[in-house]
Amino acid sequence: MSKSVGLLLLGLLAACTTDEAQMEERIAAAVRATLTAEAAPRAEGLVGASAQVLHVIDGDTIEVRIDGGQTSTVRYIGINAPELGDPCGAEASQANAQLVAGRRVTLMRDVSEADRYGRLLRYVYWEDLLVNAELVRLGYASAATYPPDVAFAEEFARLEAEARASSRGCWAIQAAAVATEEQGQAGTFEILIDPNCSQFDAPGNDNQNREEEYVCFTQRGAQPIDLTGWSVRDDHGWTYSVPVFSLAPGASVRLRTGCGVDTDTDLYWCKPDAYAVWNNAGDTVTLLDPQGVLIARYSY
Repeated sequence: MSKSVGLLLLGLLAACTTDEAQMEERIAAAVRATLTAEAAPRAEGLVGASAQVLHVIDGDTIEVRIDGGQTSTVRYIGINAPELGDPCGAEASQANAQLVAGRRVTLMRDVSEADRYGRLLRYVYWEDLLVNAELVRLGYASAATYPPDVAFAEEFARLEAEARASSRGCWAIQAAAVATEEQGQAGTFEILIDPNCSQFDAPGNDNQNREEEYVCFTQRGAQPIDLTGWSVRDDHGWTYSVPVFSLAPGASVRLRTGCGVDTDTDLYWCKPDAYAVWNNAGDTVTLLDPQGVLIARYSY
């Protein structure tokens, strides 16, 4: 390796290290500031399982040793954080670590014991602070309601709205409202994953009726928006790339799992295998722009 190349690599490594340190300090400062606030739900006199946090897996999942010796993976109830490979995933994981890494926590159950992956579903308290809520309030997770575990659903939704409005955490770099230019005038758009016009469970056998399984997107902005190259993804990782397509203000479009001819109101995934996409027992719809920036996410 030449001396100049070596110096360049050292410079790049130093820059990366500096950026990571700045990110960690920024998140740590936000966590320190917010721990003194009273906006997130708190509880006193909790009765639950005590545990030691062994490892922070990502922004909404930890590994703990429950008193008595059992080691378990715990998925936070009622929230979704970006995956580690997604934009802001590292920041969300770091925020979670700032709150719970190496600490003793209390695990509180809602209705369900575990998810389909075998992870315990819990509200996680550090002292009397509800970590699930705090991550939403900091802007490093979004509210994600999975009935019947809905004890704090309204509170999480309120905290998410506040974090969005204040551009906290991930919302500062993954804003759902994006400035556009149309005929020389600036406007904004907002794409919503609309459960009111979606049908995640098709009538009959989903795999045999895939044209009637669909997710619906509604445009709430003031200008048409070009969705070409955007992508839609489920929890399993199935991904659809939007072809050349524009969505008018106030309009909705259904993305159908089956095959057909695309129109102004219906797009067809035409998934190559014989299976439906959306899990009837619960799934997450993720919408990303061409740069991979999170635009919207909806869990059911």
